[in-house]
Amino acid sequence: RDVVPLLCTAYMRIYAVHHVLQRITEDLEFSDMLDKAAQDDIPSSKRLMYLAVFSALPFASVAKRYSKPFNPLLAETYELVREDKGFVSIAEQVSHHPPITCIHAESKNWTFWQEFKMESKFRGIYFKIIPTGSVHFKIRSTGEHYSWTKPCTTIHNLILGSLWNDQEGVVKIVNHQTGESACMFFEPYKVTKYYTSIKGEVYDKDNNVTMLIKGDWQSYYTYKHVDDTDWTHLWSLDNDTLEENKKFYGFSPFAIQLNEPEADIAPTDSRFRPDQRALEYADVDLAASEKHRLEEEQRARRKKDENAKPRWFQPYEDPDTKVTYHAYKGGYWKAKRSGDWDECSKLF
Repeated sequence: RDVVPLLCTAYMRIYAVHHVLQRITEDLEFSDMLDKAAQDDIPSSKRLMYLAVFSALPFASVAKRYSKPFNPLLAETYELVREDKGFVSIAEQVSHHPPITCIHAESKNWTFWQEFKMESKFRGIYFKIIPTGSVHFKIRSTGEHYSWTKPCTTIHNLILGSLWNDQEGVVKIVNHQTGESACMFFEPYKVTKYYTSIKGEVYDKDNNVTMLIKGDWQSYYTYKHVDDTDWTHLWSLDNDTLEENKKFYGFSPFAIQLNEPEADIAPTDSRFRPDQRALEYADVDLAASEKHRLEEEQRARRKKDENAKPRWFQPYEDPDTKVTYHAYKGGYWKAKRSGDWDECSKLF
């Protein structure tokens, strides 16, 4: 019994002051690509090009970050309001076993949602994450619905040497109304030593290539129409930004702000987690004991059949993909405006 606190304290040292719900929200750091994709006056092939690049951009923000985020409790939430970027989002942990995390975001021009779940493989020297959920995007003005899945991520050198990661697989983005699509091709180190290089293609409804994408998933993207000679710069991460992020353990300015305290948020919001807040203030012992307490309380609730219940998402069969996943059922922002959180579970 005396050994447990010591093990918890040691285990805490691999954690970051970050949370799975915040990590899934971090995908929206690049919401400007979604804004571009939702423009009215661009061809559909260019919409797909923007979405294809958006699907790969989150890997740039976590390329050198290997610390473990905190796992959410069941029904834990995280909201983000970014008036400067023009969107709001709400995320919730809807299942504990198996872990399923959902997010729903809205702007005046688009809606974005995702159900993240995964399988994993541990082989001693590496750990592979195999996402099995789906990502969705819908343009308000046209009603066009796009969806895609994420590639596999492998973290290497878990025992000896410096940690590094690569991505593997084909990400296919589909426009369910027009039949057009795009693919991003991730190749792992076992295939090429240039494993951070990435290529993409945009296809019309007859599967003819209309646009090409190339770049490096850590640092830049370019594109061109299939008949053009010159490549057009789309996005890049300059060296100054990369060096600045290293000073903050791989966290971008966007990611650093995600755990800032906010007023008038749900009592289930991860910003209220005492373990994560204690770790932020470098109190590792308190963080370990609070994490242990929260997890034991959740186990006790489950044994008594008094487990917390997800409040904001529910199972939904997608009419376009015919796949059932958890989707936002509404009500969060109304509850926030009224301050009525009575139906939220007590987690912390």
